[in-house]
Amino acid sequence: MDDPGWLEKIRGYIDLGMLEEAWKEIGHLPGEKRSSAIAQEMRIIIELDRNHIKEALALSEVLADLHPDNPAGFIQGAYCLHALGRTEEAIEHLQSGPLSLQNEPVYFYNLGCYELALGKPQAALSWLQQSFAMDPRFKQRALSDPDLEDLRTLIAGFES
Repeated sequence: MDDPGWLEKIRGYIDLGMLEEAWKEIGHLPGEKRSSAIAQEMRIIIELDRNHIKEALALSEVLADLHPDNPAGFIQGAYCLHALGRTEEAIEHLQSGPLSLQNEPVYFYNLGCYELALGKPQAALSWLQQSFAMDPRFKQRALSDPDLEDLRTLIAGFES
């Protein structure tokens, strides 16, 4: 694995639900690592796991401002906006991110989820098909995603 040891440790704490320990571990990092994009993303994940959506949104905005070429601030920020019922803003935020987002299947997957939430199933299917074409694992994810339940039969019929 290419991840530095400190990141593996933090991810391990998160995976085990030891969120306080993960947060403290980030706080103990040297300044440069503590302010890195990946450390900021770990903070966002911790706040999301705590169901602190507004705090995660604030951290996502900081990440997007400090590291505008990093897609995580936009992906996580859009997720937070959607979770707060601000789905149209979520789409706008996600689409305002760096062009590199268009290399991420999760970008198209999330756009599909957001469009469906806005009552636009055809737009949702179009975005989802792009995601599935980039990474077939997203089709499997979609088949069990409660947000996409209304499209499950159509999704199941897509070729992998």
